[in-house]
Amino acid sequence: MAEQSKKKSGGKGLAVFLGLMLLALIGMGLSAAWKSLNSYRDPQSDSAEESAVTVLTAAATTPATTTVTTTTERFPSAPKKTTETVTLTDTDLIYARNAVLLQAAPDGNQILAERDADAEIYPASMTKIMTLVTYLELCGETAESDLLIMDEDVIAAQRAQLAYVAGFEPGEACSVMDLLYAMMLPSGADAAVMLATHAAGSEAAFAEQMNALAAEMGLQHTHFVNCTGLHEDEHVSTVNEIAQILLYALKHPLAAKIMSAYRHTTAASPQHEEGIELVSTTLSRMVGNELEGLEKPLHIIGGKTGFTNPAGQCLATWAENADGEVFVTVIAGSTMLEPLDAIGDTLTLYQLTCKTPDEIERLTVDEADLPDYEHY
Repeated sequence: MAEQSKKKSGGKGLAVFLGLMLLALIGMGLSAAWKSLNSYRDPQSDSAEESAVTVLTAAATTPATTTVTTTTERFPSAPKKTTETVTLTDTDLIYARNAVLLQAAPDGNQILAERDADAEIYPASMTKIMTLVTYLELCGETAESDLLIMDEDVIAAQRAQLAYVAGFEPGEACSVMDLLYAMMLPSGADAAVMLATHAAGSEAAFAEQMNALAAEMGLQHTHFVNCTGLHEDEHVSTVNEIAQILLYALKHPLAAKIMSAYRHTTAASPQHEEGIELVSTTLSRMVGNELEGLEKPLHIIGGKTGFTNPAGQCLATWAENADGEVFVTVIAGSTMLEPLDAIGDTLTLYQLTCKTPDEIERLTVDEADLPDYEHY
């Protein structure tokens, strides 16, 4: 019995020994695995360790999906030329001294056609696109219901410079919203100066804010002296950079809404019991559907006109096709006295979105077909 007991005791010892060896091997494997995982972390950084744990936890609890990450830049990229960019030379087709047609795209804006697009121009009232976005960035869209009292001196100063005024009377209470429409649709210089003064204290201080925003956007050839576009020798830009400003304005829903409006009536006031009817100088000169006969029909959504004697007829617009593709044209120095020539340049240029240069023809509109057309 004693011998049998010894044999059982020996068997138990062997089993314990083998069990301990097995546990040791398992422990060594787990240790090696932990070291391998830990080698991906910085042992000197507690935050890195917490980050690794967070990632592991997320991976364990989140279903496997494919995620596409896109980075949205605040400002539109500078439009780029390609080997397919058309250089416009036929002055019988395009009258403008400077012109650009570009296609907007998240991965980079491409110039489809241009004529001296990087040469300095006088932007005239296309300036007001920058006035609009600068105002919205300084004051925000929440200020649109604020009331401003129209200043008699502002009206007098603009009239003295032969600038167009929207029709408000001195002392009239004007909402910011109405002033924004008055600035962009009929191009009221009085509204622009009132907004600039409200936002920055003076027109000069507001122009500094416009230039600060232009610098932030990376515009190298743009400098503003005023908020209206009235001629100053140092008040300059390029059609390429005006196109960038327009694309940036389209990121502001209110700016896009205003620039695409055909008509707006201001709130009633003691001075104007039925309000003031404001009509777009852009959309009173064309319907917008003139290009729907193209292979890829385009609809012109809106934009901003401009004119001074040195600048000539100017026009910045944007258009979309059924696929949602966005195109921009900017025309400067089209002709001296005929606003519809800038419209003709624009319509002709947009044909290059789906035609070759030898296929396009100059398109014009007849003012008799435009009941709200006004020659200003």
